[in-house]
Amino acid sequence: MFGELFGAYLVDNGKLNRDQFVQVKNTMKSARVKLGLIAVAEKLLTISQADEVNRIQAREDKRFGDIAVEKGYLTDTQVGHLLSLQGNPYLQFIQAVTEKDFMTIDEVETALKEYQALNGFTDSEIADIKTGDVDKISSLFIKTDNPLADELMALAVRNVVRFISTEVSISKSTSTPSLNFEHLATQKVYGDHNILLGFSGDDTSLLSIANPFAKEEFTAIDEDSFDSVCEFINCINGLFATKLSNEDVNIDMEPPVFFNNGSISSDLVYVLPLTIAGANTNLIVCIDSDLCIK
Repeated sequence: MFGELFGAYLVDNGKLNRDQFVQVKNTMKSARVKLGLIAVAEKLLTISQADEVNRIQAREDKRFGDIAVEKGYLTDTQVGHLLSLQGNPYLQFIQAVTEKDFMTIDEVETALKEYQALNGFTDSEIADIKTGDVDKISSLFIKTDNPLADELMALAVRNVVRFISTEVSISKSTSTPSLNFEHLATQKVYGDHNILLGFSGDDTSLLSIANPFAKEEFTAIDEDSFDSVCEFINCINGLFATKLSNEDVNIDMEPPVFFNNGSISSDLVYVLPLTIAGANTNLIVCIDSDLCIK
C-alpha cells in the first residue's frame, strides 16, 4: 500500500510519470531489496561505503553483510537488522525507482518529507505508512466522529486489499450531507444499529471491484457486474455482523441493491475515496441516521 500512496503523490506532482510508476510497481512485485541499499536508507552506510563493498563483492565470493562486517562498517547485529528489512515496501520502492534511474535516494527522501508536510503526518505516522501495513495506514486516513463507521471502513479496506487488489490507494475520509453518484451498489443493515455500506463510481470504475471478485471480465456496468459488487458488499457486512454479534449487538442484513445516476443524502454520509487498480471509487457509510437515495 505504501507504493500506491506515495507513487500516486509522485505522479500527481510530476516527479514520476504514469508509465514510470507502472514500471516501478512491476519491479517491486519481484524484487528483493539489496542489503547495501537498505544500509544506506537506514543511514548505517554512506553511498561510497556501500559502493566499495559492492566492488569487493564483485571480486570475492562473499555476502555483502560479511564484507561490511570485515571492513568494520557494520556489526553482526546491524546486519541482522538489515536482513529483517528486506521485505520492507518503502525500501522495495526506493530500490525500484533508483535502479531505473527515475529518482535518487535523496530525491525520494525529500519528496517523502514534502508528502509528510502536505498531509500533516508525524514522524511516527510516516513510519507506519512506510511499513505498508493496511490497518496502520487505514487508521491515519479514516477519521470520523463515529467509531462504528471507522471500524466498518477499516474492515472494508482490509477486504478490498484481501479479495480485490493490492493496488489500493486511500485518501482521507470526509463527511457530507449528500453525495451524487453515477453508479452505486449498497446494502442496508438494521437492528441495534441501522447501517448503510456502499461503493460508488463513475463510468466503469466499479469494474475494478466486480471483475476480480467474480473472477470475470465484465466490460460494462450492468446487472451482472453490479451483482458482483453487491456480493462483495454482502461479504463485508457479513463479517461485520459476525463481529457485532460477538459483542452482543444484533443486526440483520437487507438484500443488496444498486442504483444509477442519483444521489444519497443523510444526516452524515461518510465518504472514503479509494483508488483500486487505477480506478477511482468511493466507499460510503451511513450510521444510525435517516437517509434517502433517489
